[in-house]
Amino acid sequence: MRPVSPRWGATLARSHGYVSAVTSWLGGKSLGAVPITAGQLTYDVTARGRRRCQLTVPLRADGRTWDPGTDPAHPLASFGQRLQIAAGIVHPGGDREMIPQGWYLITDTATDESAGTVTVTGSDLYQLMDESRVVGNPYGGFGPESSYADVVDHLTYVCLKNWWITDPQILPYRITGGLTDRQLAAYLEIPEQADRSDPLAVLCDSWPAQAAVNDAGELEISPPVTAPAATAVAVIAGDTRTGTLVSRGRQQARQRVYNATYTVGTDPGTGAVRATGRAERTTGPLSITGPYGWVSRWYSSPLLATNGQAQRTAETLLARGTLYARTESVTAVPDPSLELQDTVDVITTAGGRFRGLVSAITLPLTASGPMTLSVTTDTGAPA
Repeated sequence: MRPVSPRWGATLARSHGYVSAVTSWLGGKSLGAVPITAGQLTYDVTARGRRRCQLTVPLRADGRTWDPGTDPAHPLASFGQRLQIAAGIVHPGGDREMIPQGWYLITDTATDESAGTVTVTGSDLYQLMDESRVVGNPYGGFGPESSYADVVDHLTYVCLKNWWITDPQILPYRITGGLTDRQLAAYLEIPEQADRSDPLAVLCDSWPAQAAVNDAGELEISPPVTAPAATAVAVIAGDTRTGTLVSRGRQQARQRVYNATYTVGTDPGTGAVRATGRAERTTGPLSITGPYGWVSRWYSSPLLATNGQAQRTAETLLARGTLYARTESVTAVPDPSLELQDTVDVITTAGGRFRGLVSAITLPLTASGPMTLSVTTDTGAPA
């Protein structure tokens, strides 16, 4: 959950104003505020680039035309322009509390003259990782003399160097959450023209870790979140006078759920197996010996050098594989302080209490309606 003032919860639970701010940037220079008549942010934990924005801008406002036309330096052109977005609430007395929602690379701009609007679509800065293939790696990879951070530094260099941000505290990448760097266990091939996302995924699976662009525009490497925390950061309640929940639904599905993982570490030269790990659900409704069946995932990597490392990877993958056993769809008062993988409690009289991780968010940027959340957890975990 993003930091908020002590007044946040009380204001959110009663009638209040809702506001947002959008600023365009190009090459480290602010191009000014962008007026919007509608817009939303979409967050999805299953995507590599977890954030997207879509904005509706009036064709003419604030004394200017917002159609970029043939001007590559226009605030809404797609020549490297970035949008910095914040959303917040208005407290009693009129003061605003704004919460940063990150940076977005403009990917598409469409002008509709008859409607008098310009539609702008953007994605978080992971888009730059996807678009830029590896250049300037004469050795074709990294060996045991290199660390995980060395590889991340190479993969983010240039495409996420963030020279366009003047704040020296903002880095291309940041390792957080107590995650420690370590040496590679084997040669990791990253030849020229290679996709940057694939070796990053290999690193994260064997670390284990997760990678996502944060609000500052950095690629943040952090420990994987595989289960709700013991304490919820927010309660989304209905059936009460101060609740923020509008509606609630539930679903269960076998899709993306597996109950056994097997990991193999291979010698990069010979292909021989040198490490193995296994993790299986042997009790509860997802037991491999029960009616659910044996739904397995196999994973192989040259970076798994020891049985202990292979076992940790197997356990992490299994936790991810059982996380989507049950999902709640929640419609609630917009709360821009919530983040992906926050632990929340959803409470109604009919459905009771459900504690889970936020896996998707659709957040409006204008006072046009509620936000929607997907909250998921492994409800089949053994006691």
